[in-house]
Amino acid sequence: MRWVLLFLPWLLYALPSSDPRPGGVVIEPLPSNLTVTSVRFVNREGIVFFGEGRWWALAPIPLDVGMGTYTLRFYRRGKEVWRKLVKVRDYRYPQQHLRIKNRRKVIPNPADIRRIRKEAPRKRRAKAFHRDRNPDLNFIWPLKGHISSLFGLRRFFNGKPRAPHRGIDIAAKEGRPVRAVADGVVADAGNFFFSGNLLFLEHGKGVMTLYAHLSRYVVKPGERVKKGQIIGYVGHTGRATGPHLHFGVLIRGVYVDPMIFLPDKRAKKR
Repeated sequence: MRWVLLFLPWLLYALPSSDPRPGGVVIEPLPSNLTVTSVRFVNREGIVFFGEGRWWALAPIPLDVGMGTYTLRFYRRGKEVWRKLVKVRDYRYPQQHLRIKNRRKVIPNPADIRRIRKEAPRKRRAKAFHRDRNPDLNFIWPLKGHISSLFGLRRFFNGKPRAPHRGIDIAAKEGRPVRAVADGVVADAGNFFFSGNLLFLEHGKGVMTLYAHLSRYVVKPGERVKKGQIIGYVGHTGRATGPHLHFGVLIRGVYVDPMIFLPDKRAKKR
């Protein structure tokens, strides 16, 4: 992973690089003479943000996008002002087979299905929340521990195929503190059938992180949090094989690989 570093008197700022693959992102510097207010790629909305003393466009790439050449489109107040071709490379994620003791977490009963359907609109509302605030993409690790599962894995629970893994799992002892990776606002917090105790943090422009399977969370919806602040504790609520944090990153509602935004490829033990 390549990083661009800029030393400022008060911080070392790092921006992730473009990673044009399914589940990756396109990050493009904007020409200094061009004013852009929005960006779209593969029919998905991205963001325009300021960093390193200039403006950038960041567009998410959904996991189901195939290899090929696509157009990154730039707009000013709804009118297209620039475009650029981007090649999305082929990327094959491996499979992961897990055994779940609670069969209802694999094949929910009718009451569970009603609960899951009731929870779905709430999750959609949380993922759609965004503020017109420049995001800090210089994330820190939410937790120090062992990465037990990577993003994009094609998952099988008790032999049943399920949706690809849309985050990373960091295994750690139950009760370890989980921290906000950047300043943000709690878009929602609650208990969900599959995710257990779950937090959504919005960091600006629709850049969002989520923290699942917590034993408990200690912030509430609407609360502003600071980078490094404790927001919850490791647990194994919901569909989990053991205590760990499921950490996800979304850009305007699209899940992307969290490793793109983290400062190292390993979660070192604290």
